[in-house]
Amino acid sequence: MQYHGRIFSIAVVILFNIIRYYYYHQYLELPFRWNFFLLTFIFLTIAWWCGKQFDYAKYYSERDPLTNTYNRRTLERNFNKISKKFVGEGYSLGVIMLDLNNFKEVNDQYGHQKGDELLILIASKLTNFVKKNDLVARWGGDEFVILVSNITEEFGTDYTQNLLKNIKEHNPSEFTSIGASIGYAVYPRDGDNLQKLIQIADSGMYKEKRYSVK
Repeated sequence: MQYHGRIFSIAVVILFNIIRYYYYHQYLELPFRWNFFLLTFIFLTIAWWCGKQFDYAKYYSERDPLTNTYNRRTLERNFNKISKKFVGEGYSLGVIMLDLNNFKEVNDQYGHQKGDELLILIASKLTNFVKKNDLVARWGGDEFVILVSNITEEFGTDYTQNLLKNIKEHNPSEFTSIGASIGYAVYPRDGDNLQKLIQIADSGMYKEKRYSVK
């Protein structure tokens, strides 16, 4: 969670109190009193609290409430920001579409609560797997999208295979049958917008899913 709201609120209060000090004690030449600092402390406390509420609201507006990964809106906004930067620097951006295999069986056999636990587990694995500047978002249901920055030529083989291996490892007994199907696309090679790249990655994912062994 970032501190933009709190920093901005504190900065406004500090600026306000500087102006207040010069107006009352320099311009009007009123005597300086100890309650000046008391009021400043109260103002700073209120500003910190209000800024914190803003930061919380902004944070959760960008996140999927179950998995704490990013949501679609945040994914689209970040793609537009990252892709513009990459065009100028000549880098490629990977877009991965991931869908869990046998997710319905977990829901049917163990209930939706276990299904939710599985989604949270997978989201945690994905978040820990990616690099700092990459982004994991829940696309919907049991589908996730990953933006991988500054990819190498081995992205379509080594990276995706390591990701699949990570998903299958160290799962609780009720999730041992869980795997995933992956499709991917590369910006700007495969398309110049997120919708086109998602379509290509999605097509590759379902092609793999049809031939995957349960």
